[in-house]
Amino acid sequence: MTEPKEYKSDTVTFTIERKPECMVEYKVKSSPEVVKKARRTAIKSVSKEVSLPGFRKGRAPDHLIVKKFPKPLEEQWQKAIADETFRECQKLAHTPLLSHDAQINFNIAKHSLEEGAELTYSFETEPLVPEIDLSSLEIEEIKRESVDAKKVDSTLEDIQMFFAEWEKISDRNVKEGDYILVDVDIIEEDPPQKALQNARFEVTKAKMAKWMHDLVIDMKIGESKEGVSQPDEEASEEEKKATPPKKVRLILKSIEKPKLPPVDDALAQKMGAKTAAEMKGNLEKLLNKQAEEHVQRGYREQINELLIEKYPFELPKTLLQRETQFRIKQLVNDPSFQKKMMAMSEEERKKAIEDIHTQGERAVRLFYISRKLIQDHKIQVSPSEVHQGVKTPLEAMFSDQSDLYTAKEDSQEQKAIAMSRLILTKAEDFLISKAKVVPPKPKKEAAPKKTAAKKAAPKKDAAPKKTTTAKKAAPKKATTAKKSAPKKKSTKNS
Repeated sequence: MTEPKEYKSDTVTFTIERKPECMVEYKVKSSPEVVKKARRTAIKSVSKEVSLPGFRKGRAPDHLIVKKFPKPLEEQWQKAIADETFRECQKLAHTPLLSHDAQINFNIAKHSLEEGAELTYSFETEPLVPEIDLSSLEIEEIKRESVDAKKVDSTLEDIQMFFAEWEKISDRNVKEGDYILVDVDIIEEDPPQKALQNARFEVTKAKMAKWMHDLVIDMKIGESKEGVSQPDEEASEEEKKATPPKKVRLILKSIEKPKLPPVDDALAQKMGAKTAAEMKGNLEKLLNKQAEEHVQRGYREQINELLIEKYPFELPKTLLQRETQFRIKQLVNDPSFQKKMMAMSEEERKKAIEDIHTQGERAVRLFYISRKLIQDHKIQVSPSEVHQGVKTPLEAMFSDQSDLYTAKEDSQEQKAIAMSRLILTKAEDFLISKAKVVPPKPKKEAAPKKTAAKKAAPKKDAAPKKTTTAKKAAPKKATTAKKSAPKKKSTKNS
């Protein structure tokens, strides 16, 4: 809330007061001239809507309109006073409304041709975003992963696994180094919930969670075992909190052995290259690009946390509600989320909605800060930049699918989401370029992460494809590039 500020002209005298949640209140006294002009407008408006014997619509004398239709005339008069007065106020104050169709509420305390009118308006305005002090920005250094021959060869092996042919093994039990297909059911729920189906894993301690590794060793095909899925002891506290222990039943479907294709020109052509040498060269470039993007994403996360923590400001309630509703709608359309929500308790559902609201608020804040930075520093943002795409299957393996959408997905919603992502990214990278990079603070050494969901390779018949996931709400990027607000009931925004 701010102290009222006074404005004055020949037609209006008024104060502006900013209130919480970006609400603005005008307290106005308008001149008799404004009220007289509004009355003429009202008489003309009523005249066009009514019929009097002997007169065409809009041609009846003013005194007959006043005499015959006092109630409709009074309604139109008050509305015309409100419209004309608001226009006069905005000529002086230029207060930006939340959107072009924002709702503006008004109340007329009194009005007369002799004394003018006294009114109060209230409406939502654009947030007042604070200035970002570029000289105070600091981010902790993130070491870039080196891309060597070992890394390239390891990734080539993943590509080979993608196109592998799988030979069934049926004459023995599971042993270290096998590849297996399993189903996993969560049995502490009634009825049991399917967690994994026909999921392929490599049976090694490095690529499989300890609880699963302990269960599958020496299992027979078709055998089932019960256990408890849980993070490994060396997992971070965040991982442990996100994946609490659950009672599960694991069913071994098959034991398999991969037959890898050679790294030759035929494999290269499947990945969009002409020769194996070209494929390796392209792969090295993509791995280096991926390593650089990993560092940049880390810096962006740091910048976002800094902005949220150090630069708070009021946000419009309507906009936050709209963002939360959008995110909930997107999630409800996801069958896996529906299933998850059905299994939640009332308290868990409430917490999930609160989390969605928090994410939405964060996204809206970052959007407004980003937009201000883009405008203040004249950072170029072209709509053509949102049409990112991949040209080869190899590129698709390294693309960030959440930031891609095709020309076919040309709805206004899609364009707004993609543009808001681009604005945020441009602003983040600008701030990173201005920030001082400092040595990282000492942290507790964490063990390498291992999760049960780390699969060895997709099935042979699943060729690498570019998916278009821009229809999902981005967790950290707002969907407010094109804002809207409830329809205005009371007066025009002129």
